[in-house]
Amino acid sequence: MHDLQQLTCLIEETFTRIQEEQMQGIPLLNPMLQVATVGFQHYQDRSIGIVITPWMMNLIMFPAENEDWSEMELGHKQPHRLPANQYKFMVNEIDGIGRCQTHSLYSPMHEFVNQQHAEAAARSFMQTLMVEVEEPDEDPYDEELLGRILRGEEEVEIDVDGYAIAEQVSETAEESRESAISRRELLRGITHRET
Repeated sequence: MHDLQQLTCLIEETFTRIQEEQMQGIPLLNPMLQVATVGFQHYQDRSIGIVITPWMMNLIMFPAENEDWSEMELGHKQPHRLPANQYKFMVNEIDGIGRCQTHSLYSPMHEFVNQQHAEAAARSFMQTLMVEVEEPDEDPYDEELLGRILRGEEEVEIDVDGYAIAEQVSETAEESRESAISRRELLRGITHRET
């Protein structure tokens, strides 16, 4: 299995280099954000977590030691069953990181007011992703709902298995704006747009 600390450092260095070398001056960037990794852990001998950049937020997965993804077609969508739901990951080859699979959670990133907002949303997603759900949602993607939640236009509290799960995910520096994102709704509302 990957050493998670080494892996996250490599990911952050790689995407920081991509930002500096390839993304400068592109309006897609949210200047309030920086490259970060959130929630990396081992799951079924694979390494999985979230990478945040000023232009996208991706769930990223790396193969187990006994897996060889080199023959997979780049761009191919591969379904993976995770505890909370099934997601389709795209086979990628990232210079400096190698072969991996990515699932786009959000892009562009203009809805996030600051780095804390983005990292809190990512942590909430990862925490909920690893909670086993007996009956996963048939369609976890609701782009409009996620946009409303992240803009603070809608506060959602969903009763899951008899108790409500709701999380405060952001505050501006003036502590004047809060956006409540239910973990369950974040899972159901995540968009699937590959960058």
